Amino acid sequence: MPSSSQKHMKTPLALAIAIICTQASITAAEAGKLEEIIVTSQKRAENLQQVPLSVATISGDKLDKSGIANLNDLTAHMPNIHFTETGLSTQVRVRGIGSDNSQGFEQSVGMYVDGIHYGRAQLFRAPMMDMERAELLRGPQSTLFGKNSIAGALNLTTARPTTDPEARLALSQELEFNTTEVNAMFSGPLAESAQARLALRRVSDDGYVVNSYLGKDHPEREETSVRLSFAWQPTDKLEMFIKGEQNKFENIGRAAEITYDAPLVEGGTTYNEGLQALGQPGFETKPDYVRQADSEEFSDNTINNLTFKADYALGDHTLTAVTGLLSFDYLERCDCDFVASEILNVRLSEEYEQFSQEIRIASPQDQSIEWLAGVFYQSYEQNFWDQIDLPDTAFLTSLYPTLTGTGVRRDFEQNSNAWALFGRVTWHASEAWHITLGARYTEESKDADKMMNVVDLQSNNYYQDPVTAFTYMGLFLAETEQARYFPNPAAPPEEWAPIMHSGHNVSGSRDESAFTPLLNIEYDVNSDVMAYASYTTGFKAGGFDPRSNSVGLFDYRVRNPMLPAPPEEESDPLQHFEFEEESVTAMELGMKTTLFDGRADLNFALYRTEYEDLQISQYDGGVGFNVGNAKDTVVQGLEIDGRWLVAEQLTASYGFSYLDFDYKDFKNGNCYAGQTPDGVDLDGNGTIDTCDYTGMRGVYSPEFTINLALDYYHPITSQLDFISVLDWQFIDSHQVHVNLDPEGAINSYNLLGLRLGVETENWSLAVLGKNLLDEYIISYSGNASLADTAPFNANTHYSFVRRPRTITLEATLKL
Repeated sequence: MPSSSQKHMKTPLALAIAIICTQASITAAEAGKLEEIIVTSQKRAENLQQVPLSVATISGDKLDKSGIANLNDLTAHMPNIHFTETGLSTQVRVRGIGSDNSQGFEQSVGMYVDGIHYGRAQLFRAPMMDMERAELLRGPQSTLFGKNSIAGALNLTTARPTTDPEARLALSQELEFNTTEVNAMFSGPLAESAQARLALRRVSDDGYVVNSYLGKDHPEREETSVRLSFAWQPTDKLEMFIKGEQNKFENIGRAAEITYDAPLVEGGTTYNEGLQALGQPGFETKPDYVRQADSEEFSDNTINNLTFKADYALGDHTLTAVTGLLSFDYLERCDCDFVASEILNVRLSEEYEQFSQEIRIASPQDQSIEWLAGVFYQSYEQNFWDQIDLPDTAFLTSLYPTLTGTGVRRDFEQNSNAWALFGRVTWHASEAWHITLGARYTEESKDADKMMNVVDLQSNNYYQDPVTAFTYMGLFLAETEQARYFPNPAAPPEEWAPIMHSGHNVSGSRDESAFTPLLNIEYDVNSDVMAYASYTTGFKAGGFDPRSNSVGLFDYRVRNPMLPAPPEEESDPLQHFEFEEESVTAMELGMKTTLFDGRADLNFALYRTEYEDLQISQYDGGVGFNVGNAKDTVVQGLEIDGRWLVAEQLTASYGFSYLDFDYKDFKNGNCYAGQTPDGVDLDGNGTIDTCDYTGMRGVYSPEFTINLALDYYHPITSQLDFISVLDWQFIDSHQVHVNLDPEGAINSYNLLGLRLGVETENWSLAVLGKNLLDEYIISYSGNASLADTAPFNANTHYSFVRRPRTITLEATLKL
């Protein structure tokens, strides 16, 4: 009997196969060869079929035709990558590995735009415009990319200035949700040896989730992007490129709704029933893109980037310098109870400034020994704060009057300096055998400070009332600085006796280094078949946790603050403010083949990746996230991809992924609501504190993923062509709940997109459909704040949902 996944695949797969057969029969003309795909995944321009690495790539033309405007769109066209925006962060994963909800994390999936490292979660929300190419490098990329890219790397290249004048204006209008997009590009020569390019983008979106409580659609979105770049060739040996870019994007509301609500105890009430029993507005849990939320949420973001690159021909060698200045800031407000009752709001803000410099030298590529060596430096400053607000009108103040007009604020500052030496040498031992050795040595230092205090919302001053502090500790697990003391507000502060050995006023420094070698052996079976085997190591630096509410991670004193303090070695705040580095060892076997005289290619990679001390962030049951390390994790699987020139006018691209994800040793996980702890006793008091996730799959690790794309054109006249682009992706069932609640697993689904249109050399008209099967897709789930506490005692999930079916009209002018 076929599985549910197989049944779910049948209809769209049969449709795709039928279209292949139908369109392939349109022409019997002798087809030519596939175009070469040039990538820079190894810091050199190379044919994709000659790169001994699992790489997926999408050209700028394909990005435009398929309406790919951000990373969320991109993931629908590549196997084994996942992107989601959460209530308070952004997550990207490759082969199931990524970074969770913590502003202290650098991303395990490194993103590099024109050679500049975009390592912070918020940067992954940036729009994509006027691109030359997007490359996904799967598996650890520590040698050449480094900087914590132990799951993979996204290598994005923007379009360069041209020597001939070019201009393009593209307009699009989505019919259901009133999404309007305008893209403009102007490029051409300024002088004989200098060129410039200007790209502009403006987007306005009304949103696709109805907030029935406020009578508005969410998330409303406004985006404005501008990029100006210059290329200059002052001599025949020197080429320079400089780019300045700014992205501004603003959201009002979120694409989130309550999707699950059940009592934690038999005979109990749901969260919805409990709220209504107390005279509060209720909510519904139907999967219908309708939410009930009382606050005007927003997210205002600005990203600035200045990039300079110089290539100098030093004899037969090439000397390259890449300099980057990167900054971003954002201010957000989250209705983090996710219901219509006014319970709490969270405000958060981050400012980040980064400088990076890379200098490398590369040998010519036609020698028996090829090599590349370089040095890298990066520094950054980060300032982050967030605050839980309970205004006078908040529902909780009727239950806890002492909280009226107060909030809890976290302040976090971090500075980092990192440098690295890297290199790789390839020995062409014969015409068939090629052996590559590579290595990277990295040193990084970090300094961080963190405070958490009860504040008065009107004055924003610290609120020195221990009763209020202990109430926040009981509700939100928040060990504020004020919770250090006896609850005796009449005594002067200097007489308060510290008994809690908790409270947030901590700082720390860490210095670490790593040596990460690489070995790759390549064998050319013949001119059309290349096989390779690689052994790679990687390293991701440790750091400091800005998002935890508890100084003592999973500390039993949070649940019962009147218990005696643990032993001194257990009460060291830095023991839990800090999280450790993670490391990886990866092995990969692969083959890249060219078939049918260049009309098709077929590539596969078989891999096994072992992670030690994988950095994990999980929801704490209040409004915080705790960072810890999963001791041992193994990820292994198979990836297949390729292209086929079916006929002169029809090209098929395909991808397949099988993924096996296994926590081999992860006993210190945060329990989901209602789960009985079965992990470890962290504090030695005889009570199990954590949950054991050993043997389980992690979030966003579907067993199977399949992609298929068909690009077809047919001449109507000598100047007018009919064009069609079909994209299909199948995603197997997988877990999306941050704490692995079984109710957070989602079923398999299909994404089907289709673009139909006509074009000439100077203009095009098209209609683009996305998610044509109108699948309801949950991209992330978490627990509604306080739902699992008294008096409600319910397991209630909020979920972020992807867009339903959209139909967009497009018009483009080209000069």
